[in-house]
Amino acid sequence: MIERDRKVASANMNVSATVGVLAEGEVLLADVVQGRRVPRALPLSSTGSHADRLLEQLWQSGLSTLWVMPGSNMARSLTCAWFEQAGSHWVVVVHPDGQEPARPLSVLLWPRGGGQREARRLTLVFPEHIGWEWTLSDPMSLLATVTYLDQALARPVVDAPDLVAHQLLADLTLAPPAPLHLSSSAGSDGAQLPIMGSAGEVAWMRPLTWVEERQKYLHKYTHFSPYIEACKTVQLGVGAAQYSANGQACDGLRPGIWRVSIEPAGSVFDGKRLPKCAEGEWLCTPQIKCCREIGYRVQVKEGYYWPRSQDALKRWATTLWLAGEHLHTRPHIYRHVQARDNVLRSIRRLARLSLAIIEQDRAAGGWARPDWQAQIASSSRAHLFAHLSRLVRQGVMPVLLSGDSFWVVSNDPNPLKAVPTLVQARQWRGYSVGYEAPLPLSDNVRAILRRAEHAGQAAHALDALAGEAS
Repeated sequence: MIERDRKVASANMNVSATVGVLAEGEVLLADVVQGRRVPRALPLSSTGSHADRLLEQLWQSGLSTLWVMPGSNMARSLTCAWFEQAGSHWVVVVHPDGQEPARPLSVLLWPRGGGQREARRLTLVFPEHIGWEWTLSDPMSLLATVTYLDQALARPVVDAPDLVAHQLLADLTLAPPAPLHLSSSAGSDGAQLPIMGSAGEVAWMRPLTWVEERQKYLHKYTHFSPYIEACKTVQLGVGAAQYSANGQACDGLRPGIWRVSIEPAGSVFDGKRLPKCAEGEWLCTPQIKCCREIGYRVQVKEGYYWPRSQDALKRWATTLWLAGEHLHTRPHIYRHVQARDNVLRSIRRLARLSLAIIEQDRAAGGWARPDWQAQIASSSRAHLFAHLSRLVRQGVMPVLLSGDSFWVVSNDPNPLKAVPTLVQARQWRGYSVGYEAPLPLSDNVRAILRRAEHAGQAAHALDALAGEAS
């Protein structure tokens, strides 16, 4: 009877969707009608008491992937043991949660006896266990999230974030590079080259000026991902590094890490009015070039460089950057705000995981290229200071920088006008408005900017105030 029902269902179905959500008593999917996604619900007559019957209904939906709504009765009842009941009619491959073995992360299944003609597979995914950490208010928010994510990455996503990050790197880059061997990398004093500490995220704040104290609003602006932006253009070393005893090989083009002496000279990026571009004795090529462009005096003393280089991450970065750009600039297409935010956070997370893979040892599944990670971090900081330089030329002086965000004060309540051409530039620069409504420059806000012990503490306190205000 199961086989007869399957043939009837297959003959009568015309389903354009490939991904859906399994919720209470129904499957929610989105058909594409004249280029638009139209949600549709398929009611289920069986809700889980009989494994064969429920799986047959799910199979008849014609979908390839079903995400199980977190917190639902389905999510609680579909355990690893439950799927084992269906072994007589279905081939079931369960991937259990390592922390909670009774719970599945995902399940791959197809009917027994299909032979070579049955090429379809159905995957059930459990997002509450698989690790994406999305904010989901209802089944529609989950459907929109997974639909947007599949569309943004141009591939079905059914795995945990770390596995997806590995897949993207494998598919969108050349073969993994040969690992870097640090055993022979030492400076003139015999110390090992400090590749791991060449750059980091900027965290900086300053007191309000007399003029700023009398303004009305505080605006926040957040960058999509400085690391993805950097990877679109960063040059990464190939082959063996060479030693330059006097630093003359530092031409601003070839990737390298250099021992320098550096002074802000007359630059506005002096650590008081604006953050310093660089600190420490060792810098990578992108930061040295940036420091010189914003008025620093830089003397290169020695270093290691790679005569050959490539933009190995350009295709990977461009794919993620365009995904972020479309999500930010096409709200008429990606209308579900919660789902759009979920996907943007997911893409940024994939970027961070990918950078960790690049740096990790081969034994841990990584590429063992800490020098590449250092060049990327250095290029990311260089891009940040290029953005800040444009703001300074417009007369905009941030008062706080933390992570991917910066804050400015203004008398204009409109965040799009307070920093002109930042968010609505002709070519997207990666920035979005952090607070839909600006924070009034109240005594409380002034106290945070004046008394916070560090930039991260101030940023957290201001975000908390903005959350309460909204």
